[in-house]
Amino acid sequence: MELRGKTAFITGGASGIGYALAERCAAEGMTLLLADIEEGALAKAAEALRAHGGAVETYRLDVSDLDQYKAVADAVLADHGAPFLLVNNAGIAWKAPASVATPEDWRWTISVNVLGTGYGISLFVPAMIASGAKGYVLNTASITGLIVSPGTSAVYSASKHAVVAISETLAHELRPLGIGVAVLCPGSVATNITDADRNAPEGLVKGITGAEPHEREFTRSFVGNGISAATVAEQAFEALAEGRFYVITHPEYREEIETRHRQIEGAIHGDPASDVGLLTLAKQMLNLQPLT
Repeated sequence: MELRGKTAFITGGASGIGYALAERCAAEGMTLLLADIEEGALAKAAEALRAHGGAVETYRLDVSDLDQYKAVADAVLADHGAPFLLVNNAGIAWKAPASVATPEDWRWTISVNVLGTGYGISLFVPAMIASGAKGYVLNTASITGLIVSPGTSAVYSASKHAVVAISETLAHELRPLGIGVAVLCPGSVATNITDADRNAPEGLVKGITGAEPHEREFTRSFVGNGISAATVAEQAFEALAEGRFYVITHPEYREEIETRHRQIEGAIHGDPASDVGLLTLAKQMLNLQPLT
C-alpha cells in the first residue's frame, strides 16, 4: 500500500481516533486534509502534526451541515483533487433509550453519524472513481454497529448500524473499481467522545449530558480505560493494507456478535416462498461475494 505523497481527507481529525489516523497518515508521508467542528482543537492538531514534519491543511467543518460540507469539498477538490484516502470518522456518542429519546436526540445523532458519513461519500467518492487512482474509504462505526446493548444505546446504536450497512454496500459497489472500503468497529477507546455535548445544539439536554452524574462518570471511566486511539489506527491501516473489510479492534466481543447472529439464524424457518425468485435474481445480478 503505497501512500507517500498522496492525500488523506479525515473528518473528526482534531482528536481521538481521527487524530491518531492522521498521525499514522503523516508517518506514511501523506498530505493531511483535516476537518473538524472545533477550530481550536483543529489548530492545535495541525500544529502538533507539522512539528513532526506533517504536511497539513485544515477545514472547519460541521459534517451535518450539507452546505458547509459542499464548500469544503469544493475547496479540497479544487486544490488537491480527489483524496486517495477518505476517512469518514466524525461522530458523536449521544446516547438515549428509544422509549424516551426526543426528536432532537434522533435528529442530531443521525445528522452527524449517518448523514455526515453519507455526505462524505457523495461529495468525494465520485471524484475518487473519476480519478482512476483507486484508493480507500474508511468509515468509523462502532462495535454497537454489530451488536446492541441494553439501556441508553438505542439512538447511537441505530446510527452505527447504519454506518456498517452503508459501508457494506459501498464495498460491493467499489470493489470492481479497485477502491478498498473498510469499516472500523471499535469498542471502548480512550478518547473524549463522552464529552460530545460540547458541540451539541443549544437546548439539547438528553443523551450523556442528561444522565445522572454517577452514570456519566461510569461512562467516562469505562471509555477512559479503553485501548489507545493509536492502537485502533494501527489496526485500521493493517486492515486496509490486507484488503480486510471489518476492523474489529476488540475481539472480546466475539461471543456477543456470534450470539446475535445465532439468534437471527434461529429465526429462519425455511425459505420464504415469496422471496425465492427475487433473491435468485438479485444474486444473479449482483454476484455478491463475502466481505472479508
